[in-house]
Amino acid sequence: MSGIADVVATAEHPRPDDVADTSGPHRTDSVDDATSALREGDPVVLVDDTGRHPCGELVFAASLATTATVSFAVRHTSGLLQVALSRQDADRLDLPPISRDRSTPGAPEYGVAVDTAGSAGTGISAADRARTIALLGDPTTAAEAFARPGHVLTYRAHDEGVLGRLDAGEAALDLVRLAGAGTGAARACLVSDADPTAVQRLPEARAWAHRHGLVAVTTSAVLAHRLVRGDRRAAAFQLTIRGTDFDVVRWRRGTAEITALVLGDDVGEPPIIHDECLHCLFDPDACRCRAELTATLRSIAERGRGLVLYRHRIALPDITSPLAERLVP
Repeated sequence: MSGIADVVATAEHPRPDDVADTSGPHRTDSVDDATSALREGDPVVLVDDTGRHPCGELVFAASLATTATVSFAVRHTSGLLQVALSRQDADRLDLPPISRDRSTPGAPEYGVAVDTAGSAGTGISAADRARTIALLGDPTTAAEAFARPGHVLTYRAHDEGVLGRLDAGEAALDLVRLAGAGTGAARACLVSDADPTAVQRLPEARAWAHRHGLVAVTTSAVLAHRLVRGDRRAAAFQLTIRGTDFDVVRWRRGTAEITALVLGDDVGEPPIIHDECLHCLFDPDACRCRAELTATLRSIAERGRGLVLYRHRIALPDITSPLAERLVP
């Protein structure tokens, strides 16, 4: 099967309405496509296909924010604009966490909201927010440039990006960094056209992006890009599958574990996502997952390049506990 579906799922079960073909006019694009667009000042659509509540976000380089871009974002999103920054930049700008969720290890950290200090406006207009967002994305900006509280929320991204916390905020900032477009990523959740009370999920977000001439990319693709392009660590090795040598990279943070199967030096395509299924282990005849994965790997071998992200559905206790260390070698 040359185009196995991207499975956008909650932590418990895949959602049938979130399964979509990666080929055709509404396919997801590559990370290189996204970084090129961001470098030009264009927004891109980022879909978090790895979390419990996957949704589509509009992302643009904070340093290149304009009134027109912010107006477009406000029109099509929830209107709650935030800027993802590294913890170092957030601390430099005196933007501490609003609160810390100590009950969930690795939970996202949101920082205080700000406006531009001394602004003649209220801070909520597109022009005012564009100015504030651009200042947040400028590494030369000082903490005194902002009034607190304000209308632009901040997000404190993990120092290692998606390799430290697999979240859309980290993926957005990684994209801007890879693009060389500043030190902040502006982001906001896209509202569904079909149901204005809901956010967009992968199929709608991908189609919406291409309808508006925008690049669409997934959080998994950003993770895969970083794993394949220079972020391979000790957990990289080769595995021969049906006569083809795949490069294998295993990545784990907290309860998330992903194995990347890579063929070719320049994959150039979005990853194919395959979720672990216990039926494959205990009753393979009752489930099609094994056949789909086998067909996918065969197709990649025939093309000579490709990438599969095998996501492990293992709910572990705190990864620092002795039990967790025994469960995941």
